[in-house]
Amino acid sequence: MNDDLPDRLRVTAEEFEPDRDRMWSRVSDGMRETRAGRAEPVRSRLRVPLLAMATGAAVVLFGGIVLLGQTIGLGPVVDPTPEPPGVDPPTRTSGATTPDDEDPETSSSESATSTPTDDAESETGEETGSAGTDAPGDPEADWLEIDASVDKGSNDYWTQSNLVLENEDQLTAVTVELKVAVGAGVVDTGSYSTNNSRFTEAAVSEEGGFLVYRWSLQDGAVLPPGEYQFASQFTHDSARNADGDSYTITATNASGEDAAYNGGFR
Repeated sequence: MNDDLPDRLRVTAEEFEPDRDRMWSRVSDGMRETRAGRAEPVRSRLRVPLLAMATGAAVVLFGGIVLLGQTIGLGPVVDPTPEPPGVDPPTRTSGATTPDDEDPETSSSESATSTPTDDAESETGEETGSAGTDAPGDPEADWLEIDASVDKGSNDYWTQSNLVLENEDQLTAVTVELKVAVGAGVVDTGSYSTNNSRFTEAAVSEEGGFLVYRWSLQDGAVLPPGEYQFASQFTHDSARNADGDSYTITATNASGEDAAYNGGFR
């Protein structure tokens, strides 16, 4: 029986006729099922964020490992500009001061009160002192100081001349005269003093080619120690300088000592 089996299978195979219609029907059904499966939505929204999160976590982990490795591997910090060998840092001795120790206000005050050089005076023309071209002589009394200057707010067509009186003693008599050279359309526009309760109002007159402003201490008044300012204001047709202007001050202190000053404006 075993010997006949191959012959019988061969005969059966030769007699077999496949059902082509049934086969094509099964193939068509299989193809339709595949298309239907492809049409179903794929849940890719969840996969993409999960992938991004996984990638970010890996990057952070890698960065942490690198940073840790750099931190562990850091060597000692080397000063890029080491001091030369054998040079010791400067030391301060007791009682000595350096520019850093000086009080900035004290330094600026000392600089402002220091005596200017001739070069600085020629360059600026606004250094401290009570003189312009006609400077007065040495003070006649150590209890009275005078400063005369043109106000910084002046311009080509208007000028204010300032006269500052500073007394250390009480004064029983004071007369202040401020003289402005007449010319180029000089016209008085006003005047004032910082203590009208003790000084009279300025008397303004034209005398000998000058516009004269005159203040006096009121009768019976006593001027206590302090600083007092007197100012004249006037217009002019064009730019002018104060070379021809001048002042005169006479004063008497409580001890009966007299002092007189005269000079120009810077």
